[in-house]
Amino acid sequence: MGVLKIESDSLKHLTSLIEKLVSQKDERRIGRAEFAHLLNIEPETLDRKIRDGLITRPFKDGRKSYWFSSYVQTIVKDTTNSANIATE
Repeated sequence: MGVLKIESDSLKHLTSLIEKLVSQKDERRIGRAEFAHLLNIEPETLDRKIRDGLITRPFKDGRKSYWFSSYVQTIVKDTTNSANIATE
């Protein structure tokens, strides 16, 4: 039987992906209304941002749509696309 060789960078990447998948299993799910509320926007505005590609499409579980809380937090904390940031 042959030996499988995996480069260390590839192994690190695979390990990282596996760790993310395991952590997502226990992660809280955020729905459309809550996501929009956290961004302080209307749900329709969230829909537009999804259509425009600014926010990734949600996961689906039957009729329910959701995002993982870690993704939502990265979007909420991202100020690079904000036109009006309070300075004081």
